Amino acid sequence: MFKKWTTGEALVRSFKFRAGIQSDKISILNAVWDKEMGAFARHWALTGVKRGVLYVKPSSSAAAQELQLRSGEVLRGLNKYFNKAWIKAIKASLK
Repeated sequence: MFKKWTTGEALVRSFKFRAGIQSDKISILNAVWDKEMGAFARHWALTGVKRGVLYVKPSSSAAAQELQLRSGEVLRGLNKYFNKAWIKAIKASLK
């Protein structure tokens, strides 16, 4: 279960604790999310990363379907900022 974070720092600490992920990857992901997602960023909220799976909370069922349809494009767009493809899949998070 994911909890809500009040600051970006709390989010990074949580990711590092839960998944042992380097904080620079989370910082990069957070920094490029709005840029890469454009208008969709309003409808998709990052909730976590675990073992290469990016969890995103869609704002509606239509946004969830759009996320599913664009998942390949989103993966390529985000992974281009990392030396090695880090994000392997995207899943909609209900909570």
